[in-house]
Amino acid sequence: MRFGTIYLLHGIGGSPEGTMAKLEEALKAVNPQVKFVRPQLPHSDKKSPISKSVNFLKNLKIAGGTLIVGKSAGGLAAAKLQEESRPDLYVICISSPTRSQSGDVKLVEKMPRRVAVYSSTDGVIAGRVERWPLLANAYDLPWLTHDTDAHIDKLAKLIQGYINGEDLSLLV
Repeated sequence: MRFGTIYLLHGIGGSPEGTMAKLEEALKAVNPQVKFVRPQLPHSDKKSPISKSVNFLKNLKIAGGTLIVGKSAGGLAAAKLQEESRPDLYVICISSPTRSQSGDVKLVEKMPRRVAVYSSTDGVIAGRVERWPLLANAYDLPWLTHDTDAHIDKLAKLIQGYINGEDLSLLV
């Protein structure tokens, strides 16, 4: 088993009971031994800055070598945590920007344990994804929209491939 725990982080205005609960259900079916954690992040309040969520994550006792999968702002917060203080974490960013709209969080360093899957045509994050190839193992997927619920099966397959150590370029 590569990961004993997987954190699933929601986007702005979201909750742990939305998309990430659906993603957990899909992943748990093939990873029944894994512990899934879906914390409520401060940015569930749309007025809360992403930097507050990064600080929230810093205060969690996340074990080294843990996988964090974040959607949108959840992915940005996880990637910033990894960049600032936790290079031991594995991070998958789904439909995440490389910087927040307010500018309080901006990714600047490429991390070897970071994967980004996004679509440059996604209107919610367009204009804030161009730097992904410089910051992560990045995959610009034309079929991926910000309505992540519509892509749960495909995303679960990609995440499972990552868990299994497969070459993601063959799965996208």
